[in-house]
Amino acid sequence: MTKRIVAVVALCLVSSSAFASQAKNIVTGGGDGGSILGGTGMYGSFYTNDEYNIFWNPSFINGQKNWAIIENGSTAGTSGGFVTEMGGFNVGAFLNRPAAAGATLGSAQMLDLVIGGDMGAKWGIGLTRSLSNGAPNFTQVNAGVTVGEFEPFVNYLLKDSDGAATETKFTGMTVGTRYHYQEWTPYVAYQTAKATVAGVAGDAATTWGLGLGREAKLGDITMNYALSYWRDGGSNPKGSVVPVNMTFSAPAASWLTLRAGFAHNLFTRGARAANTATTLGGTIHMGKAGVDMVVGQNATATPADANSFGFDGGLFANVGLTYKW
Repeated sequence: MTKRIVAVVALCLVSSSAFASQAKNIVTGGGDGGSILGGTGMYGSFYTNDEYNIFWNPSFINGQKNWAIIENGSTAGTSGGFVTEMGGFNVGAFLNRPAAAGATLGSAQMLDLVIGGDMGAKWGIGLTRSLSNGAPNFTQVNAGVTVGEFEPFVNYLLKDSDGAATETKFTGMTVGTRYHYQEWTPYVAYQTAKATVAGVAGDAATTWGLGLGREAKLGDITMNYALSYWRDGGSNPKGSVVPVNMTFSAPAASWLTLRAGFAHNLFTRGARAANTATTLGGTIHMGKAGVDMVVGQNATATPADANSFGFDGGLFANVGLTYKW
């Protein structure tokens, strides 16, 4: 039995940049300490290239053709979607992806629509909308372009409402850009959000920051790492953080790549908390399909299972099946 568990774990510690999933992004991290992109792995990454980056800059969909995914996470639930070519455009649709700014969403069902094209400059627009009949209500529009090595984007939160009699409603905007210089990737982003409670608007909460990522080749090993700085202001609890992200990957076979991710808050001040996490995960490749996983305890595991390392203890916290054609 022990040998079988070890064999299963070995198969799980695989990954490839050719696939996108929540499990993969949990390993890599977003390169912002959860300040802008969120921490659940469903919004892409500033410092690595990933298919899920279309959710902060929709113009990236122009580099993607014909793939679909279904995945399940212990905290995010089940989601699925696809990207395909259609009439000279690339289009994508995703169901039940948690929204980045969804402070009031609860169990709302979500729909993402993304479309992009290339007219000398690559462009893309996206819409994230809750499908609930009534509350909660969430609507966000996204836009971005790729011009040379610049990748500016804007995300505008039209409404995030709980629909209660004393309604709490959030609105906001995120702007930023990423730039590529050889293996270096500098990026900057600014986010502002305002809460309106029972018709009374509060002060805007702001978060801004900048970072620098790099991809380095060390023989067969690929190392992606990023160092950034983020500061909270306005009505946010004041604080600042300097997060570090590192991801190592190396091929073990033509169908197998090992990967590990490390995230650490190098410096914190004010309301920001210290944090250090190491994550293992990967993909089992089967032709045009891949099963992507992250190894870790399921958030719903009972206390009796908390120290176990097997299927009953939530060995696979996130699993996704991706297919490309």
